[in-house]
Amino acid sequence: MDEKELRDKNKKSFWEGRAVMASVVAVTVFLCLLTTVELVAIKMEWNVPVISMLIGGSDNYFFSEYRKAEEKLEASTENVPYEEDTSQQQLTETLQGNTEVAVENENIENEITEATETVEMTEQPETDKEGTETNDTEQEEEFPYLLKINRQQNVVTAYTKDENGEYTVPVRAILCSTGLYNATPKGTFHLSSKYIWRQLHGGVYGQYASRITGGVLFHSVPYASKNKSSLYWEKYNKLGQQASMGCVRLTVEDAKWIYENCPSGTTVEVYDSEDPGPLGKPETLKLDKDNANRGWDPTDPDEKNPWHAWSKDE
Repeated sequence: MDEKELRDKNKKSFWEGRAVMASVVAVTVFLCLLTTVELVAIKMEWNVPVISMLIGGSDNYFFSEYRKAEEKLEASTENVPYEEDTSQQQLTETLQGNTEVAVENENIENEITEATETVEMTEQPETDKEGTETNDTEQEEEFPYLLKINRQQNVVTAYTKDENGEYTVPVRAILCSTGLYNATPKGTFHLSSKYIWRQLHGGVYGQYASRITGGVLFHSVPYASKNKSSLYWEKYNKLGQQASMGCVRLTVEDAKWIYENCPSGTTVEVYDSEDPGPLGKPETLKLDKDNANRGWDPTDPDEKNPWHAWSKDE
């Protein structure tokens, strides 16, 4: 091989190496940009079809990590649990905590005994005239509704029982925001813990939270603090479309309805369909950025809610 051929061969190898290096750099830059756009889109709650195809839904690493982070907030001191979940425990702790005076001790022991007897009495199964336990019937009656979440249409439909005891009678349609890019997992679940106020991932708060599964809950549109005038009104205006990190956002009125009428153990089904449901897809008021009341959820029944006075004036 002469000198010219050697030079040509070295030049060819050089440019081939540069081409490979340039391809690697280009792919790396593309993936970095794509990841950045994905994170920004999720943070800003943008619905981007291309990202939707790439992310792949609720099993995505980002969403699973979010749900884990949300579950860690279970023990947050900012949470205000459902009263019935903690009333007996709080009563016992309060009674046992005041032991400085003998007279008070005696009263405390009596109150604890009475509280214990009350709990034991409520736990005894009722019987009919033949002595047959009736707990099974009562257990069935504990769950008046079945909740179905249409992830595609962002509608929750509540069903009650028909004459055959099947949940086939639709009674309420609820507008919601499910998880962005299908971050709300499909399947059948059962409600568990409930909160009047619940701290959420990202340092925000939700009213009337009911846990669906793991780090996925029903709750109101987020607030900046446990102050009912600190509503993120932009997120409120997104009800009816996917917007959350996996939880199911609702108006305060609807979150409170589920909180009060669907006890722990209520079945929740998450599915996809182009049909919004037998009662259709409801609408809600859109908040204007120039409206002084925009920090409040218009459906919040709180007597201090300025929307009540505004509605009367209208």
